[in-house]
Amino acid sequence: MTNRSPDVLITMLTGALLVLGGCSDPRLSAPESYSSGTTLAQAPAPSPNSDKAGQPIAERRLAITHAFTLRLPGVDVEAVQQKHLAACVKLGCTITSTQFDRSNEGRIYARASVRIAPDAYPAFADLLASPPAKIINHSETAEDKTVPMLDVEKRLDVKSALRDRLAAMLREPGAKSPADLVTIEKELAQVQGDIEAIAAQRDYLRTLTETVRVDIAYVGLAAQTAGFDLSPVDRAFNGIGATLIQSVAALISFLAAIVPWLPLAALVLWATRRGFRRWKARKVET
Repeated sequence: MTNRSPDVLITMLTGALLVLGGCSDPRLSAPESYSSGTTLAQAPAPSPNSDKAGQPIAERRLAITHAFTLRLPGVDVEAVQQKHLAACVKLGCTITSTQFDRSNEGRIYARASVRIAPDAYPAFADLLASPPAKIINHSETAEDKTVPMLDVEKRLDVKSALRDRLAAMLREPGAKSPADLVTIEKELAQVQGDIEAIAAQRDYLRTLTETVRVDIAYVGLAAQTAGFDLSPVDRAFNGIGATLIQSVAALISFLAAIVPWLPLAALVLWATRRGFRRWKARKVET
């Protein structure tokens, strides 16, 4: 017992020295990730496109619409509209609707709606402002389609995964009853139809967000003489014949309505006069 006590004491002292040496070692007192001189200030900063949890933030999807109102001479409306549409086609846009209205004599109106790529829009906007047209109104609206797009993409992923699982079930070897096969194939067809419908909705949303809608209204000015709009006088002269015809038509309608009642009116008048004469004769006799 007394011979072994120095060995035990030496062993305990050696262990204590090793522990103290390890605590004083700077390589053991700092985290391994910063041992090469990296500090907290030099740590990688989170990406501006990430949220607090480090997940990427979805890119915003906006449906942009520009509305223009152009004023120009009425005689130039049709030619200018066709010029704009032709230039739009050259820029790769899609024409969704057009309208040309001459119903109001002396004034011409036209409308057009197109969809164009964002990078081609500035050139098209400059064309709209070129003479003889003058922009009298321009508005811009943006509708956020981020949430609908994310919802569509999520549903498409889910349906695609379900389709793959159903297809794998059909390919799996094993004993399947005819009823099971029919059920799987029916479900697979239903899922494929859902995928196609969702894909069409996704493509529509992409069209809204990846192109710019441009609505154009053309307001044609009536021809002026010495700075005055004489179109009301011109319309009045042109309407003389129409007014005369309408008056004759009204007279004919009146006669057609009253002629059947003329015999009855004459009979009532005759009876009234005869009764008045008899009453007057009796009064004289008395």
